[in-house]
Amino acid sequence: MPEQSIAKARERRDYERTASIISGALAIVGSSDLAMRGVAAAVKRTAKSPQQYMIAEWLKTYTAPGNPGNKFFKNIRHLHPNVRKRFVAGMMANFFMRDPEYTESLLKERGISSPTAILISPSMRCNLRCVGCYAAEYDDEDSLTEEDVESIVTQSEEIGSRVFVMLGGEPFVWRPLLNVIERHPQSVFMVFTNGTMINDRMADRIVELGNLCPTISIEGGRESTDARRGEGTYDRVMAAMDRLHERRAMFAFSATATSHNIDEITSDEFADLMVEKGAFYGWYFAYMPVGREPDLSLMPSPDQRDQLRRGVIHIRNTRPLLVADFWGDGTLTGGCLSGGRKYLHINNKGDVEPCIFAHFATDNIKEKSLLDCLCSDFFKDLRRMQPFGKNLLRPCPIIDHPAVMKRAVERNHAYPTHEGAESLLNELQPGLHKYAVGVRDKLNPIWQQEMPWAHAWLDADPEYQRRKNRGADADNIPDEAGEIVSEDIAVNN
Repeated sequence: MPEQSIAKARERRDYERTASIISGALAIVGSSDLAMRGVAAAVKRTAKSPQQYMIAEWLKTYTAPGNPGNKFFKNIRHLHPNVRKRFVAGMMANFFMRDPEYTESLLKERGISSPTAILISPSMRCNLRCVGCYAAEYDDEDSLTEEDVESIVTQSEEIGSRVFVMLGGEPFVWRPLLNVIERHPQSVFMVFTNGTMINDRMADRIVELGNLCPTISIEGGRESTDARRGEGTYDRVMAAMDRLHERRAMFAFSATATSHNIDEITSDEFADLMVEKGAFYGWYFAYMPVGREPDLSLMPSPDQRDQLRRGVIHIRNTRPLLVADFWGDGTLTGGCLSGGRKYLHINNKGDVEPCIFAHFATDNIKEKSLLDCLCSDFFKDLRRMQPFGKNLLRPCPIIDHPAVMKRAVERNHAYPTHEGAESLLNELQPGLHKYAVGVRDKLNPIWQQEMPWAHAWLDADPEYQRRKNRGADADNIPDEAGEIVSEDIAVNN
């Protein structure tokens, strides 16, 4: 025990020192164009792999005078010192400075890597009554306890995962949230929120803690947001952003792309509004046919998937706003993140799900350790098939390769964690397969003809090279998710 205490004290000291150095460096980098050129040159000098050289070249271009990264880093310099040190520097330290010895031992002993992020929905309760959402039907008895979440965070830190995404419901409805965050200053927390509970007192507390970043959901403009979330919600969201900006907090936005709002949320006007309000980054998620009354017609069409991808690239290239397309940027992550490869989701009942959108599980965190859950046959099965296809613009095992999630669930006897989850495997399958074919026909030529950088980026990715060597996507290989063809049928064909 004394040795463990000494080791933890040393870890805290090293983390504080690293975060302080990074925070100070960020302040200097944002102070002048000369400093930014110096950092870009230093990154290039230390690059060893082809991917690192590509990152160095991107950083040089991104931060050059007149380009959006130049303004982005200057904006970071003006963040509150608590936020710059505890969230921004903390995020960088946790992503790039993990203990390599522990990572290697975990891979050797258990065959896994610690996930980049752990997603937790401590409660499904919410203060809004959004169209199509069932969160308002839950009560306190349907939530994780403070002890449950404390245990999840502690177990995650012990295996090297210190980035947490808090979901719901509305996370701020769960009262112990900020207490848990305060007890873990060496971890960082992205809180996906509707923003309506961020009053002056909450905004002050967010800056005081420093290690959390609210990510505020918005449907587009006033009409779109109020139609989904209730009259007056848009104005409350704008007020929350103003409060955070005034206090020099870091915050982001989250937008769900549907077949109806794709033009609005990828417009220059929307991007300019987010920059004006002070957002630093943003997430774009395609509508997923899960939850109450799933509607395939709300999914962005194949053409709209490409529109979203191009819109996100345009915003990144023209605004000091780092935005990501959760599907279209699959190339940068080597494909799907689910099943513990890069992340997992623990719901309000403790069920350990492969993804926030995949409502199936074989284990519960109240009955098994996080490490044992990561090593489940269900998660291993998903990881062995990743990436699920050779075109990483189509990374998803639910909507791009729908046979994959169906086969993994059935093969490992996973149980549904939400009412109606089975529809994804049954009545929605024909529509999902048709959708997947349309996306394939749209995006495959783009992948082959317009993205030479992606192929260079993936040359050093062993998982992607394994998929290429298999010669087909997972949904076309019998021992993965493809149909098993009998010998008689094979002979006749």
